[in-house]
Amino acid sequence: MDSPGVFESARITRSTALEVELRAPWCCVVPRGADSYLYVVRSGECVLESEDLDEPLVLRAGDIVTLVAGQSHTWRDSIQTPAYPTLDNFARAAVKPEVRPRGGGAGRTRMLIMSSPRDANPFVPVYPALVAIPRTARESHAFLQRVVRLIEMELAADRPGKESVMRRLAELVVIELVRFALPRLPRGSRNWLGGLNDPHIGRAIALMHGQVDRNWTLSGLSRAVGTSRAVFVERFTRLVGEPPNRYLRRVRMQRAATQLEENDEPIIKIADAVGYQSESAFNKAFSKEMGIAPARYRRLHRRQAE
Repeated sequence: MDSPGVFESARITRSTALEVELRAPWCCVVPRGADSYLYVVRSGECVLESEDLDEPLVLRAGDIVTLVAGQSHTWRDSIQTPAYPTLDNFARAAVKPEVRPRGGGAGRTRMLIMSSPRDANPFVPVYPALVAIPRTARESHAFLQRVVRLIEMELAADRPGKESVMRRLAELVVIELVRFALPRLPRGSRNWLGGLNDPHIGRAIALMHGQVDRNWTLSGLSRAVGTSRAVFVERFTRLVGEPPNRYLRRVRMQRAATQLEENDEPIIKIADAVGYQSESAFNKAFSKEMGIAPARYRRLHRRQAE
C-alpha cells in the first residue's frame, strides 16, 4: 500500500554514525538507554546477545540488525569469547571512514553503527524491538546496502551540507526498515504500523497523516475509506489499539512538535497547519498530549539544540 502521508513521519531530527574496526578477542556491552541502533556488519563476523533473543545471533558481512527498544545488548567476536567488556563503548574502536578494511584478515570485524534517540522518530515506539535483515531479504538488503554506502561516502567527505545529507539518508533507512517490517508483523499487532496492513484502516491512517489540517470527522473518514462509521471505529480501535479521534490528535501534536522545534512560525500558524483554528484550543490539546505548553516546549527544545 502507498501511504505517502505516513512515511512523511519518517523524520530524523538527530542521529550519529560511526565506523568501527575490532580485533579479536573483543566484547562490548551496550547498556540500557534511550537510544535506538542500526548495525551493519561490513566485514568479518560477530555475535549479538540480547534479552530479545533466545540464543546468540551470529552475524556475518552484509548482515543488518536493528535494536530500537533501548534494551541492553552485548557484542563479541565469537561465542567462545567471554561476555566481559574489553572496551567500554564502540567509539573507542572508531576508525576514520577513509581507512578501508585491511584485506579481511582473520579476527577483524568492521561495522557501521547508526544511533538516534528513541524520541527522535515516531516509528520507533511501534517498531519491533529487534529485527535482523538477512541477505536473503534481497530487496530490503540491497536497498539498505546502497544507502549504507552513501552514508560511508558522506562520512569520508567534508563537504557542505554533510549534516543535512546524513539526516536524509537516515530517514531513507527508517522508511526501508518499516517497509521490511510491515509484512512480517505478528497477526493481531495493535498499533498503527500494523493497521497499515488493513486496506481500509491503512487508507485512513494515510489520510490523517497526509491531510493533518483537514477538519476530519469520524463520519467523514469512514466515508473516505468506504465503510460505515460503526465498522470503521470498531476496526480502527481493534487494529491500532486506540480510537481514530485519539490517534488523529496524537498525529497532529507530533507534527506540531516538529514544527515548534524546526521553525519560528507563530503558534497560531502552527495550530492552523494541524487543524486548529483557535490557538487556545490548540494549546489545550498540545498540553494534554505532550504534558507541556507549546511555547515552553519550543523554548526547551531550542535550548537543548544549542
